[in-house]
Amino acid sequence: MTISELRIKSNNFVANLDTHIKSVVEGVDANGNDALQALNRDQLRNSTLATDQKIIETYSLGYDAYKKKEYPASYGKGEVNLLLTGELYYKMKIEVTGNSYKIDAKVPYVAELKNKYTTDIFGIAPSNQDKAKAITTPLLAMKYKSLVL
Repeated sequence: MTISELRIKSNNFVANLDTHIKSVVEGVDANGNDALQALNRDQLRNSTLATDQKIIETYSLGYDAYKKKEYPASYGKGEVNLLLTGELYYKMKIEVTGNSYKIDAKVPYVAELKNKYTTDIFGIAPSNQDKAKAITTPLLAMKYKSLVL
């Protein structure tokens, strides 16, 4: 390949960068989607919003006792970890538009959770941005290598 051909391919890659980022983040290339969703799930398990704020709630005594007995793995020291059956965690999806993305879940009660805890239950917190870059940057580099080099 000549330098001129390399420049043309590289310029074409850059001109379509949003499309390439979308395919990496949505998981079309090497499961970037699964890894980014795992970051969001870990935040929720740790009772943390996408803003890095803690989710704290006082449950009613009845619900507190029920959750502690029926779902001991999801019961977390009075903190909300949004894990009961796991349905929310495993139905997450990432959708990319331009240079931004949105994480959501296709469960019947998601609107209720967003209303109660804010839409910040979904997203990658600032404390996890470096981890997200560590996931997406190598995938984008592999895509560049395969399409340009």
